[in-house]
This record gives sequence, C-alpha cells and structure tokens, in this order.
Amino acid sequence: MPHLQALVERHEDEPFVLIGVNTGDSPEEYKRGLETFNVTWLSAYQGAESPIADLFKVEGYPTYVLIDAEGKIRSRGHSGEAMDEPIAKLLAELKASSK
Repeated sequence: MPHLQALVERHEDEPFVLIGVNTGDSPEEYKRGLETFNVTWLSAYQGAESPIADLFKVEGYPTYVLIDAEGKIRSRGHSGEAMDEPIAKLLAELKASSK
C-alpha cells in the first residue's frame, strides 16, 4: 500500500486516477483496511462476485490495469512497481499531445 500512496502523491497534479477494487475480503475487513492503510484514492468493494474483475479477466491478485483516456488497456500486471514505467510513459504521451 505504501507504493500506491506514493504513486497517487507523485501524480496528484497530473491526469491520473487510481481506482482500487477489493474482491477478497469481507465488507468489514475492507473497511478496516481502508483505515489501516490510509487509502486516499477511490476504492470500491465488490466481494467475490465482481463484475469489474470479470470484465478485466482478473486471474490473480493483486492485478494492475493501466487504462488510457480512450479506455484502451495499455498495460497490466501483478506488480505495482512494474506499473511505474508504463504510467510515466502514458503521462508523457499525454503531455506531448497537448502541446
């Protein structure tokens, strides 16, 4: 969770949104986790029957999916740190295209 918090802080002034989806805990565990880990980004609880996990074909946890402004999946994986480079690349592309 510290990496996700740092990611949100690093990109707070950029067109970047982190959305968490929890499918593995009970609603009570989910709520405790939000407080324990100081979750400041958008987070949703869906439980075991998760339409979002189904939509993105999540097979393992955690799963990270990087989606661009057109809704295209640009990268996916199971390591938050591995997403740093694709996020930086996508944000650089956005900045270059807005000039």
